[in-house]
Amino acid sequence: MLRRTALLGMTSVPLLVASGCAIRSEASPAPSLEEAFFYAFPLYEFARTAVGRSGPRGGGINRVAHRATLADHTSRQITAPNNDTIYSSCQMELSGGPVEVISPSDSQRYFSIAFMDAFTDNFAYIGTRATGGRGGRFWVVGPSWKGETPSDVTILRSSTNDVWMLARVLVEGPDDLAAARALQERIEVRSLSTQAPRRFETPVTSLDDPANFLAVVNEVLKRSPGGLGQTARASRFVSLGIGATPAAETLEAWRAFIPEGMKRLRSRSVSAGERIANGWVYPEKGVGEFGKNDALRSSVALGGLAALGEREAMYFQAVADTAGQALSGERAYRWRVPKGGVPARAFWSLTMYQLEPDGRSFLVENEINRFSIGDRTKGLVINSDGAFDVVIQRTRPEGDLAANWLPSPKGSMRLSLRAYLPGEELLERRWAIPPLAPLS
Repeated sequence: MLRRTALLGMTSVPLLVASGCAIRSEASPAPSLEEAFFYAFPLYEFARTAVGRSGPRGGGINRVAHRATLADHTSRQITAPNNDTIYSSCQMELSGGPVEVISPSDSQRYFSIAFMDAFTDNFAYIGTRATGGRGGRFWVVGPSWKGETPSDVTILRSSTNDVWMLARVLVEGPDDLAAARALQERIEVRSLSTQAPRRFETPVTSLDDPANFLAVVNEVLKRSPGGLGQTARASRFVSLGIGATPAAETLEAWRAFIPEGMKRLRSRSVSAGERIANGWVYPEKGVGEFGKNDALRSSVALGGLAALGEREAMYFQAVADTAGQALSGERAYRWRVPKGGVPARAFWSLTMYQLEPDGRSFLVENEINRFSIGDRTKGLVINSDGAFDVVIQRTRPEGDLAANWLPSPKGSMRLSLRAYLPGEELLERRWAIPPLAPLS
């Protein structure tokens, strides 16, 4: 596997970052609809996608579902899926008691098991970075759970009773898929409760319906009493119908605002970041572990739900070429990767997406079934100086550079650069991502 020595030498970091406080009233001034929307939208999006994961095709509740194939253009359950790892997913409901996760150990292959609460914060990790590749028994518990645990069990406490567990196992290439599956299949989940898990009662119909939007958000909040984590801040938005029955005039205000709120989110999900350099958006600090940055939390929920914290992975979005023009599938580009590649201790990849009108993005169907290029792509043509050029266009290039082709869609496109276990140069934003040069 790649970078075995680096993976073996990693040290462990804490598994769990917990937060909690009592519900309290926030100080003036009164919140705006924008503030309330940014706070509430991730809850709505979490519930919308959880409904699919809770059904038989998604694995059900408190049961793990292994997707043993790499994502492709037919993968539409989550926005911006990667094409580097196979996934294991579990929608957890913790009101009845702990859910046990049994993780394998592996010091050779990158893997991560992330646990995301209903506010889309990753509150715990198991895997290469977080536990040095060591597995074991873990109990995921809700905010109100109290009890004793066996000596060999590690507690992972969530601030909400609804949790999404998402595991990623690296695949080096088609010939490596069977070995990656062997590790994946050793990830086990079982509920320790005799109580049937609760399903979401409110159907998720349309974001354009403010009554449904608020009903979904309020049900998610109600399912996790106790006011831990981000739920403690719900009291700030009571006057706007969050955590309370909205008045008719409140619903009308939401009806007028939601289209504008979504417009702002779509704009942020593509172009928001700490800074833009060489046409690339460098992410704000806090992705995946958002704190009170609800604007960032909401834009990621729309454009990259289940993004990991940056110690685990960093995500960069390309928005313009060297001429300052917005990227389009109608044009061709060259992306020159310097010798040594992107500084990442596990792996990196450049992934092509078709950008949908609603701000979500999905992999692009193409004749060679290539959705990304990275440090594991075989057969690339390397330049004499050790660099290589990725050719990005709709049609297959002529000559040797056909081996370096990343197909693009017909219309709006989005390029995402992922670096797993990013090096210090990336974490400190010192490494300059190469620009996209337009080709005639």
